[in-house]
Amino acid sequence: MLRSAIKLHKIGVKFISTNPSKRTTESISISKRDDYYKNLGDSGEKNDLKPPGWDEALPYESIPGPKPLPLIGNMWRFMPYIGEFSDMPQTDMYQILKNKYGNIVSLKGIPGRNPVAILFDVNDMEIALRNEGPFPLRTVAESVTYYRLEIRKDVFGGVGGLASVQGEEWFKIRSVVNPILMQPRTIQQYVGSMDKVAHELVDNIRYFSKQNENNEMPDDFQGELYKWALESVGLVALDRHLGCLHLNAPKDSEPQQFISKVNDMFVLMYQLDFLPPIWKFISTPALKRYVKILDYITDTTLKYIEESLNRSIAENIPDDQLSVTQRLAKIDKRIAVATGMDMLIAGIDTTGKTLATLLYFLAKNPDKQQCLREELLKNLPKKNSPVTKEVLNKSPYLKAAIKESSRIAPTAIGNLRTTVKDLVLAGYQIPKGTDVMTMHLLSSNSDEIFKDAAKFIPERWLRATEDQYSTKNVHSFAYMPFGFGPRSCVGKRLANLELEVATARIIRNFELSWPHEDMTFSGNLLYGITKPLKLRVKEL
Repeated sequence: MLRSAIKLHKIGVKFISTNPSKRTTESISISKRDDYYKNLGDSGEKNDLKPPGWDEALPYESIPGPKPLPLIGNMWRFMPYIGEFSDMPQTDMYQILKNKYGNIVSLKGIPGRNPVAILFDVNDMEIALRNEGPFPLRTVAESVTYYRLEIRKDVFGGVGGLASVQGEEWFKIRSVVNPILMQPRTIQQYVGSMDKVAHELVDNIRYFSKQNENNEMPDDFQGELYKWALESVGLVALDRHLGCLHLNAPKDSEPQQFISKVNDMFVLMYQLDFLPPIWKFISTPALKRYVKILDYITDTTLKYIEESLNRSIAENIPDDQLSVTQRLAKIDKRIAVATGMDMLIAGIDTTGKTLATLLYFLAKNPDKQQCLREELLKNLPKKNSPVTKEVLNKSPYLKAAIKESSRIAPTAIGNLRTTVKDLVLAGYQIPKGTDVMTMHLLSSNSDEIFKDAAKFIPERWLRATEDQYSTKNVHSFAYMPFGFGPRSCVGKRLANLELEVATARIIRNFELSWPHEDMTFSGNLLYGITKPLKLRVKEL
């Protein structure tokens, strides 16, 4: 969630001069440099070493970037009405930024925030991410940390969750969570539950298609995908059917309120954590609303978790059938609460937006949709044939379509890290403790890296593809939808499973089309579609 929070860096550019960021370290012995970065490392024992080329590199202060104005710094550049890039799609904005300043840009002059070096070159991205150490440091949502560790100690007991802590504390939590959320065999146990939710979503799509003569989804269909996402993660995290997709559910139902509160939370989180942090000095109206919203989310989630834990005891559920929070609670209840809440919060917008993007691209590209359907017809001979792990294992085009959609419009468009050692990036000295951001949105949409990058071509990701479109020829750090290394997204296997099951079920039942102008994409914390997802569907 947090690594996508980078609209903060939507900045304007007015000063054009010679471009020192084109400076490289090619004159340095490649082998010496590679040996340095390979051996640096992970224990931190050699963090005081200077990398090859350090003395020849330009100082950090000379990295080009927009000049801050007195008092307001660079904040004005992405503010509504006055900001020169406030309404521009992020792909266009970052491309202009890269074109004017080069492969590295320094953003400074944001009150209450550290300067950040934005990286556009995939080789620099690789160096930065491969040298993050065993306890990667990244900017956390300070507002969440403050809420969990200060305001609601009664619930979290000093355990803020993976997104809220750093260092060894983060590592201890991750070590508990990884065996449950990162093991394929564990996650695959939930395929049946996911399929039940996907059936509900298909039933709703069928209902909506009959409500107008064009068989189109309603303007608020994106909200239906949020409900699907919450229902799916609720079954996995809590072993609870929340009833999110009930068509007759009132608009003020608890699941709908939960989704609305999460959406409001993200809006306020952007204001609190990525604009000047006035709330740190005075209790602002935004902070008060934020606390009230988080109280609702926390209390509701805690109620769900307590019910789930009591049910596991009363019914003596076998270990291999326990939900994620039930399993975690047997190790540490505080971690179970924090992780369960993170799953519910992070699993709504992220997965919901990703499915919306994928369905759009499939509707927009009927030939690719047909390729996927032909694969599914073989594996799901009947429309209601169960989706199983065996079916998914025999569906490479399904997985390729998900990857291709996330390449063009990734929900998380970059990774933010704090360096744990001195590095040389783009010919500049990057001292230990510097914030750096790897801008994968541009690299994954670059024609120099992906041939015909704007085109939706799932075949890129198939093992059988050997031509110029094959991703075998692409730098491995050009595409990072779930991050990299120890701090990559802990829910990536769960998210992919949800997407695979739902997409298989939808495409097997419907033919999708898009008789509208092209979709646009943007976002503050999360990147996604910006117009109503009015898919036209035809029953198969």
